[in-house]
Amino acid sequence: MFAVPVSLTQFIAFCVTALGFFASIALAFWRKSSETGATTSSSSRVGILLQMVGFAIVGFGVIRVALDPLSPFALLETATVIALMGGAIALFVTSSRALGRNWSLVARTRTDHELIRSGPYARVRHPIYLAMLLFLIALAIGLGHWGQLLIAVPLFLIGTRIRTNAEDHLLEQSFGDAFRQYRDTTPALLPKIG
Repeated sequence: MFAVPVSLTQFIAFCVTALGFFASIALAFWRKSSETGATTSSSSRVGILLQMVGFAIVGFGVIRVALDPLSPFALLETATVIALMGGAIALFVTSSRALGRNWSLVARTRTDHELIRSGPYARVRHPIYLAMLLFLIALAIGLGHWGQLLIAVPLFLIGTRIRTNAEDHLLEQSFGDAFRQYRDTTPALLPKIG
């Protein structure tokens, strides 16, 4: 695939912040409780697969480290990578903390599940997927794989839609009118401005 030249600093900035993101995921896995009595959705696995294919498309290819790290474009790209990854990490950490024991990789509800509407969930119903989208864009910038976003973002969004539909269905089954009111007043992925 075609690769735009990147600077060593933006590549390193992405790698370091990606480690931080993966560490926050590992921490969330460590904190989560067992899933006894959980109702799961197998369709969310299809969504996960499509999201991961989107990440693979962006991550695959040659990395051309050829940009002067002090050039204005390199500085802008480095700052953008850091900002996107900082946002992704902050959003993932605050979202997974707000979910607490409800957090899971696969869509599911527990017998003691709670409908979370605080923290990032007061602004969007699925903030972790927004964090993943920020990560995907930062990955493309950090590796110089902008062009792959044309294929990766639609695949990621289709996968996200499958996952959000599965999660929303389970939450509606568990919480009924309370979830329907939340769904009707809170956007799925992108917060309302203003």
